[in-house]
Amino acid sequence: MSQRTVSRRYAQALLDEAAATSSADVIDADVAVLRDALALSRELRWVFESPVISRERKRAVVSAVFKNKVSDLTLRFALLLIEKKRESLLEDILEAYHDLRNTQLGITDIEARVPFELSQSDEKTLTKALEKKTGGSVRLNTQLRPDLIGGMVIRIGDQVYDGSAVNQLATLRERLKTS
Repeated sequence: MSQRTVSRRYAQALLDEAAATSSADVIDADVAVLRDALALSRELRWVFESPVISRERKRAVVSAVFKNKVSDLTLRFALLLIEKKRESLLEDILEAYHDLRNTQLGITDIEARVPFELSQSDEKTLTKALEKKTGGSVRLNTQLRPDLIGGMVIRIGDQVYDGSAVNQLATLRERLKTS
């Protein structure tokens, strides 16, 4: 079975348990805490990924780090992953949970790379246009990329819409070369 399939199954199990215990919002917050912790701490990622560290030591570290930061359900879930020797998949499982939850809520995560900071009205206008295009709610994540010069690059799932000045100039250059 592929890692993606296994990750998705564990994520679905966590989502199902959150729904069964009416704690989906709490689990959503816990997943965000775990994702942030893994993103910010290389050492913590190493604890989860290292085959050298014993299971007992991993359980002790996870319990110490997350005991008062996440719910009991989420902590038990992380400890279960260690017990089942699936802790190296934690990041993938959290990502799969995030995707499943967004699908459940009808939310699309969209990344917009822009060359300058957008005003609130520009961001609202962009969000409304993207909601119209996707037909649902949008969670917009803007990233400042001054190297784009102008325009923007939008990523919706696997699709990328490149309307940057750099891309426009490259396209124009190619057209001039071929004509």
